[in-house]
Amino acid sequence: MARQINTKIVGTFESVIYYKSGDEYLMRSKGNTGVQAAVAKQQAGILGKASGISAKLRTAFKTILPANTDRKLMYRLNNILQQWLRTNPANEKANIDSIPVLQGFSFNSNNRENDFYVTMPVTRNSNGQINLQLPAFDSPNPIYPLPFDGTINLEVIAASCNIADPADIRSYETKLQIIYTGAPIPAQQLLLELETKPGCLTVIALSINKMAMGIVWAMYN
Repeated sequence: MARQINTKIVGTFESVIYYKSGDEYLMRSKGNTGVQAAVAKQQAGILGKASGISAKLRTAFKTILPANTDRKLMYRLNNILQQWLRTNPANEKANIDSIPVLQGFSFNSNNRENDFYVTMPVTRNSNGQINLQLPAFDSPNPIYPLPFDGTINLEVIAASCNIADPADIRSYETKLQIIYTGAPIPAQQLLLELETKPGCLTVIALSINKMAMGIVWAMYN
């Protein structure tokens, strides 16, 4: 029996049972075999690693997090990171250029579903530099919930965290103002001066007019 770290999960995943006892959230393996105990230990390691990565990312994104951020955001991000870590990304030799389970994660919502509906694909060049693809602005307005015309303020933060050592994290922040009057504005690329490196989870988050905030893209290696 072990305590869950920064999570409140109830249910069974593979051979590990997550449950609540009194005011505590615990976890245990099915049965009493040594193999199952090893699985429980592995899952505990994933919980701890997800918690560490989550904490560092939330610190990097602090300036664009909602003012009323509570522990629910921490629990949701922890759980999403756990899902991704269970895919064993460290064993993947090729670059992972898109991580759907993280993309669309909203900083505003309390829902478990990813509902940050902003489409801004990210690519990286041969040097590992990141380019954020800004959409064309025309009529009707492609980015909800912005007003039909006016000033669009984008705050973008890219953070790259070593999943083996979450304390090893680098970040880059930039702001962009677009004056939109209804006249078409062509699509453009925004260079984020943060180089992706092996073993690192790179997450790009943004705030739009301080109304909608969330993760627009994530990649690994």
